[in-house]
Amino acid sequence: MHWLGEQAPDSDVVIRCPFPARRNPHFDRLVVDTERWFVEQGVFSRHPDADRLTRQFLRHQGAEEHARMWPDAEYPGLWLAARLLTHMSCLDDFLDEIWGPDQDDHAAHVVGLIADILNDKADPAAVAAEPLAVLLDSLWTETRSVAPEHWLDRAARIHLAYLETSMEERALRAASAVPTTARYVTSRHYNGGMFYAAALVELANEAWLPEDLSGRPEITDLALRLSNASTWANDLFSYQREAAHGTGANLAVVLTTHEGLTEDEAVTKIVELVNAELLTLDFLCDAAAALPDPAARYADGVRALASGLMHWMAGTARYTTTPSA
Repeated sequence: MHWLGEQAPDSDVVIRCPFPARRNPHFDRLVVDTERWFVEQGVFSRHPDADRLTRQFLRHQGAEEHARMWPDAEYPGLWLAARLLTHMSCLDDFLDEIWGPDQDDHAAHVVGLIADILNDKADPAAVAAEPLAVLLDSLWTETRSVAPEHWLDRAARIHLAYLETSMEERALRAASAVPTTARYVTSRHYNGGMFYAAALVELANEAWLPEDLSGRPEITDLALRLSNASTWANDLFSYQREAAHGTGANLAVVLTTHEGLTEDEAVTKIVELVNAELLTLDFLCDAAAALPDPAARYADGVRALASGLMHWMAGTARYTTTPSA
């Protein structure tokens, strides 16, 4: 990983981030609040290994990720955005690894409850029985108190698409199947969570895009490029761990399986693709900044988001092959 302003490494197989690495000045407070809050939620409480899973999740350094993703946010926006993304990350862990194939019905039930919350038709009694549903119900209620209705509708649609494609990925994993390149690239936009993270730029920075502006190509293209760069880079950093788990939903696995590339060729190809997307994202952020306010703040927020994600992925313990105890 190479950062803007650093001496260039003597290698072509390097992700070159054109955005500076920054961190929110409220970082220390966010770390303390996140750890206390996450432990209090007890999202792993129904699991026999709850204490270990809680420690492991906190060691992934999500608070640092969020402080780098939203370095300019005031604390209220940062805190809410961080908790919403933490919930999605935790749900991702359940769907990917914690709930085995023998818990497909339970996974589908919880995903259905979360979808009901987002569709504003949840059964309170059913929600109360599932910690992940309880948590999102509380967070979504809090979000409704600060976010405009058009943003809530858009964020809900994005989250629902994440749920649908994540369940499809779960089915592929259970079947030990590797999706085609076309299918993988399309689904990764949704189950990678980056469209959701891009929407949270508005919430964290209070840079609410008007409904007509949020749908313009100059804006939607930013989320698309962010998604490509971040999820493909994620696939590089997580490749060894996911390969060890037999996960086919990884671009390196897809390219070696369906495109006839060697592992080294696939890695080189992905690095080239990530670098191209980051440069294009930088260019498109300049173009988007010319749109009416708050487009410039949103574009700056997307740049910071990309930088923060790259910085976190390069250092987190989340992608170690053997999780720590």
